[in-house]
Amino acid sequence: MAKIDDSVKKKVPELRFPGFTDDWEERKLGELGSVAMNRRIFKDQTSENEEVPFFKIGTFGSKPDAFISRELFEEYKLKYPYPEIGDILISASGSIGRTVVYQGEDEYFQD
Repeated sequence: MAKIDDSVKKKVPELRFPGFTDDWEERKLGELGSVAMNRRIFKDQTSENEEVPFFKIGTFGSKPDAFISRELFEEYKLKYPYPEIGDILISASGSIGRTVVYQGEDEYFQD
C-alpha cells in the first residue's frame, strides 16, 4: 500500500496495468457516471420462489435467496432507475464497495 500511496502523490504510479502510460488524474465519481438507486423492496414483497431474483446486501454479487413477482419487477423497472447492460453496481449499505457489472438479466437489486 505504501507504493500506491506514494504513487498517488507523484501522479505516476510505480505499479501499472499493461497499456496504461499516462499520469493519474484525480476525478470525482460524478464525472465518470451517475449515481442512482433502485426503488426499495420490502420483505413482504419477496418470497423464496417468485419469478425475478432479488439481490439484497448479503447476496449482492452471489446467489439470491429472495425473489419478487414479474409484475412488481416490470412496474419498478419502468418507474424507477434501473441499470443498463455494462453498468457497474456498487452496494450502498452494508458491505459498501462490493461491485457487480450488470449483464442484462431480469433481476432486481436493493440499494
